[in-house]
Amino acid sequence: MRRGDAEKPDPLQVNDDFIRTMSVNGVLMDGALEFVQKVKNEIADARIYIASNGATVNAKGRIASTGLDRYIDGLFVSEDMGVTKPDARFFDICLERIGEPKETCIMIGDSLSSDMLGAKNASLASVWFMPSGDVAEAVKAYDIDYCASSFDELCAILKKWSGQSVP
Repeated sequence: MRRGDAEKPDPLQVNDDFIRTMSVNGVLMDGALEFVQKVKNEIADARIYIASNGATVNAKGRIASTGLDRYIDGLFVSEDMGVTKPDARFFDICLERIGEPKETCIMIGDSLSSDMLGAKNASLASVWFMPSGDVAEAVKAYDIDYCASSFDELCAILKKWSGQSVP
């Protein structure tokens, strides 16, 4: 057999295999699962939804592989919705499906370009979860309501935002 005669891989199959492999390899930041449990236990009527750009099989699989699926109330994935963050329509669809007005929802995200810009575009309150970065410039540019650099700080912000007193 001459060099180059071997069958070339199908790029679509390679992509599909890659996404399926990623879908079983979710990794959470240290303390993330405990944070979600704390929110559910300590903030009355808290509901947690995940909003993600990307492939549905990947998002669902990664969330399930971490155990996070036991604590969330729903998942919104751009592939299913036909629109991606930061488009305000993404958030409008989410709000319509959960049946909540904007004033009762807050977007927590780590991405300035999709999460924070999306919250701004949709006129939603926002928390930028950022362990590091140029905070002052980002807050101004993206009209961010709150910033948190740890899960404890994030939980305190959510309690305050929800009207609970924070010790």
